[in-house]
Amino acid sequence: MTCRERAGQVRDRYGELTATGSGVTAIGTGDRRYAKAFIEDESVPFAVLLDEDGKAAGIVEMNRLGAVSLMRPKALFTGVRTFARGHHQHRTGPRPTQLGATLVIAPGDELIYIERESFAGDHADLNEVVAALLSRES
Repeated sequence: MTCRERAGQVRDRYGELTATGSGVTAIGTGDRRYAKAFIEDESVPFAVLLDEDGKAAGIVEMNRLGAVSLMRPKALFTGVRTFARGHHQHRTGPRPTQLGATLVIAPGDELIYIERESFAGDHADLNEVVAALLSRES
């Protein structure tokens, strides 16, 4: 459900992100039906690709949700806040414990920013993402 909250945050700043000349793509763990519902429910204007077999997650070395990270006070607070804001887990993909990451990849496949979640809802600061996008223009 925190990925849905994150999608809304990115959706709300989509114009600012794309004004840098960048594209936005989300990569999900679900199947086509789940992705379609996700796009419709969250009104995302960006592409959503599927990583059904986990190859992309493996390349990025995504973290996994564990019992310790789930019980962290900040993780619990984030879950309650996310739920209270109306973001609910409708279905899970094949890897429900996979945490998210934010990457900024410049032309030429240059990785200029990466932030891997250490617990659910530990999203990258979008101000840092915008700064990384703007720094490549300098």
